[in-house]
Order: sequence, then C-alpha cells, then structure tokens
Amino acid sequence: MRANEVEIWWLRPDLIVGGHLQSFDLVLNDEERIRARRFHFADDRRSYICAHALTRCALEAVSGISARDFVFRIGRHGKPEVDAEPEQGRLRFNLSHSRGLVCCAVTWELDIGIDVEGDVRDVDVGDLAAQVFAPDEVACLQRFTGRAHREAFFAMWTVKEAYTKAVGRGLSIPLDAFSVCLNPPSLMIGASLSADPEAGDGEGWSVRLARPVPGYTLAVVARGGSSGALRYRFREVTPDALAALCRVRKSPARMPLESHARRFGWSAVGDRLCVWK
Repeated sequence: MRANEVEIWWLRPDLIVGGHLQSFDLVLNDEERIRARRFHFADDRRSYICAHALTRCALEAVSGISARDFVFRIGRHGKPEVDAEPEQGRLRFNLSHSRGLVCCAVTWELDIGIDVEGDVRDVDVGDLAAQVFAPDEVACLQRFTGRAHREAFFAMWTVKEAYTKAVGRGLSIPLDAFSVCLNPPSLMIGASLSADPEAGDGEGWSVRLARPVPGYTLAVVARGGSSGALRYRFREVTPDALAALCRVRKSPARMPLESHARRFGWSAVGDRLCVWK
C-alpha cells in the first residue's frame, strides 16, 4: 500500500455461521477476548470480535506482519494506535462496529477516522440536529424531506464521528464547532477549531461516504486530502475469507492484497472493489 492510499474493509456480522467466531478469536489477544466476554448481548459481542479480527487482518495484509503480533496502545487522547518498532508504528488505523456492519480503515502515517451508523435507529433526527449540529447544517437538512432527510442526517453524523476519531479526541470536540457539506463531502472547520493544530482546517481533510449495505452509512475522514490525491479502496470481506486469514499462522511479508484474495478464494473481492481518486 502506498502512502496516498487508504484501505477500507467491511464485513456483515449477520452472515456469520458455524465456527467463524472461533476462527476470528485466534488472532485476538487476551485483553480483547476478556473485553468481548463482557458484552451482555450476543450481537454486540459478535460485532466486537468481528471488528477486531477484521482490523488485525487488514493490518497484516498491508504490512506483512502477522495479525496476532500487533500490540496496541492508547494515544494521548484515548485513540488506539499500533505500539511497535518505527516501521510498524507508521501504520494508522481506525475501526467502527455496529450490529449490522463492522469496518476498519488502514493507511500509512495519515490520521484516519472511520464510523458506521445504522439509520434505522429510533431517534428524532430533526430534534437531535437542532441540539448538536451547526446552524448551516440544520439549514441544509431542512432542504430534505422523508427518507432523504433521515439519510442526510446520518451522513452528516457519521462524517462528524469519523472526523473526531481521526483527530483522536472523540466527542470532546463540540459537534457544532465544524460543519459537514454533503455535495461534495467535505468539512468546514469553525474559528474555535481552526487555530488548533490537531484539528486542522477543512482543506486539510479528505472525506468519503458510502452505503455498503441498505440502512447503513459509512464515513471515512483522512488528514492530507487537500490535493485530492488520496486513493480509497472499499473491500467487502466475507466471513469465510476472514476466517481463512485468521487461521493462517504466518503470512509472507509484504504479500499484495490481491495475492491474499487469490490465496483464500476471494473470487468476489475484485468485483466489489470501488476506487475513488
């Protein structure tokens, strides 16, 4: 993977059957296994395991380092990071999971954030937007009606979540301190954030939106997109393909992603590959 590329992998937990979870568990560390067991609901536990196994295998695919060997630390503002030698330390990643869709983004050196939200949640989007969105975003939403109004709200919401995760400060950043534009997807940073070197300015961020499956919105935000030169690859990973990756003890260093696909029978991966420039 080149420095200007971003890999986005996603998987549908509802397609998992049989021994998939046992295979996914093989690449997790003890801390992740313990945390998975703490989830009260089986669906939430399943999504957590899927997201962390998916992220570890994505990191392996782009770096050639075994998925089991990655060690993570919590950064200054609570964002997970790779804790390793300088070469590994150049890797940047982020993950998000819901009951219906899990995803991760991996790149080299770029600050990256990803979020996925289901738009079937029982929430009054108009009332929530009035409470937490910037005035120009509220005005933008008022141009939509019906289903389009709800989809536009969740598109803005996921971009906002992805941006705060990319910066690494989560919801300590007020959601009305920056605005999301949907056409084209972009950010406008308010005066209260523009002087913050970690927050950056709107032109320094690249934004991508996708709806991989009906009812779910996925947003990716990466720092370094002012030139428009970032290349995004969205890949659906089937449970069988992820299970095969998890069962492999050691992968050859720097194996290209397409080699992984051929090796494990991902015959449909190429058909589902979308590239934005």
